[in-house]
Amino acid sequence: MTPTTVDDVQEQKLIQGLKAHEAWAYEELIERFADMVHRVCYRILQNVQEAEDATQETFITVYRRIDSFRGDAKLSSWLYRVATNTALSMLRSNIRKQGRDLSLENDEDDERSLPDAEIIVPETFILQQESRALLEQGLEAMSPKLRAAVVLYEIEGLSMKETAQALGISESAAKLRVHRGRQFLQTYLAQYYEEATT
Repeated sequence: MTPTTVDDVQEQKLIQGLKAHEAWAYEELIERFADMVHRVCYRILQNVQEAEDATQETFITVYRRIDSFRGDAKLSSWLYRVATNTALSMLRSNIRKQGRDLSLENDEDDERSLPDAEIIVPETFILQQESRALLEQGLEAMSPKLRAAVVLYEIEGLSMKETAQALGISESAAKLRVHRGRQFLQTYLAQYYEEATT
């Protein structure tokens, strides 16, 4: 049995406060997680105003559905899931309004095992300030399903298990989405540099 930590005790107290609809608990929830939720929503939506709307909607959803939180995962993992679902739902709505033919289901998850040697986007590239805009463009060009997986795993630093939980899919499906997202980014970046040097 895993020993209980101070953080675990504080989280349980926060969850109890949220389920009792106590004002202090919601204030603490927003204070602790607003930046994280906004960051995830922005990475998926690629729009500041829409990310703010999705952040607000995420916390409204938490308020309405906190009683459904069973505590099987950490509160932050549940918040990642709610935020991701909210942002993807908003993205679907935007796509429908624009009349674009872009299905979120166009890249079916084939759960065959992946090779151990995965394509890795060089960290030095991602960390370079001048390359951030290009990375954002690559994320925006990616399908929403792949983008959400890459944002959670590569940018937010969730484990593969946490990423799968946040997306509501199996770990093997999450691994495949991350792998395909990495492949997409590598191809996107390679094309950019090829065009830049010709």
